[in-house]
Amino acid sequence: MFRKYFVFRSDNRAKLAALMCRTYPLALLAGALVWQLPEARGDETRLTVGNPIILPERLPVVRSGVGTPHDYKPCIAKLPSGELLIVAFRGHGLADGKIREDESLFRSLDEGNTWSDAETLSLPGREPYFSMARDGTLFMTAHLTETDIRNRHGYLHSYLHRSNDGGHTWDSTPLLATDVPGAPASAWTHTSRNVLELSNGDLILGVSTPGGNDFLWRSTDGGKTWDRSLKCVFEGIDPQKLWWPFMAETVFWQARNGDLLGIFRVDPKLVPPLPDTETPEAKTDQSERLIVLRSRDGGEHWTLDKPLGSYYGEMYPAILRLADGRLLLTFTVRAERTPLGVHAVLGKETGDGFEFDFHNDRIVIDAKTPTELSSGGGFGPTVQLSDGSLVTAYSYRGEDSATHLEVARWRLNQ
Repeated sequence: MFRKYFVFRSDNRAKLAALMCRTYPLALLAGALVWQLPEARGDETRLTVGNPIILPERLPVVRSGVGTPHDYKPCIAKLPSGELLIVAFRGHGLADGKIREDESLFRSLDEGNTWSDAETLSLPGREPYFSMARDGTLFMTAHLTETDIRNRHGYLHSYLHRSNDGGHTWDSTPLLATDVPGAPASAWTHTSRNVLELSNGDLILGVSTPGGNDFLWRSTDGGKTWDRSLKCVFEGIDPQKLWWPFMAETVFWQARNGDLLGIFRVDPKLVPPLPDTETPEAKTDQSERLIVLRSRDGGEHWTLDKPLGSYYGEMYPAILRLADGRLLLTFTVRAERTPLGVHAVLGKETGDGFEFDFHNDRIVIDAKTPTELSSGGGFGPTVQLSDGSLVTAYSYRGEDSATHLEVARWRLNQ
């Protein structure tokens, strides 16, 4: 997603520069805090665990490369059949400041040991992200930048892609400014990351434009049609400060008691600083942070919940309910601390939500990006296989400065 530079720049050349900064972020900020992890990049066959309490100091892992250089931000899903899918994207610079970004799909029929060559999808959009309903219906959110050659609307907007056959064929729905009541024409339109299936079988999707035009869409027919009427109100959030679509990148979760929780990525200036910290004076959006908001009335009213526990520069959360009942939160460290890359922490499900420990038993799944280089994207949701092992897909920046896709198959014990 592209954020801050749309606020401060107005000419097309500056906007293009902003897009490229978002796609290929700047180097780490000087003076960034360092999260100490000994030998985090030193052993390809072991994951490092920071401050181990329950877990051992090292966990076994098998890594395999996928795709070709410059593939970026993979998302993984496990179909009911056990087949694994990865979707990623890559950009191509064209003439006159235009770009084209294509989505690539990879398949594994042997639990992630080997992967197919890339299948280039005809679907528009970048940062594709999987969600799956209990009946196997596959959803993918994505957004299309205004400089993409396939953008016929002239402004950044989103898509919801839907498949009933494991990603072989897709139906696509554009989400435009005209779909958001009160939004100005050509307003930047963005969705939540995930489509969430609720306990009653309904599906929800967040849709927003800047300035507080935020709606929670609901489907009662498996995502074929959507009720788009529910406007969301966020207590304590000044809509005049929302220069970005507030639902953008949000990950939804339903608590056991029925409450809706959303993990939102926000400009850190929007909320008070984390305890014993000062808000970073960031020059890019890589120092943004996560907050949790709760709705007790089905998504209309939202209030700030207790802190997630994450730090500045940590984003792209994905929650997995493990077979043993614990929760695993996978996320990406993009700035402010090292090592950059995909990390994971364990947590527990409570009656009204979740709790995670970001300090102890912190699992570093990917630490391949050299400290002197900028983030390689990460992204990395995780799935669990029938034997209990875990599979995480991510992108990192190599010594050649290009991004590379990799899959880590790992376990929570030795």
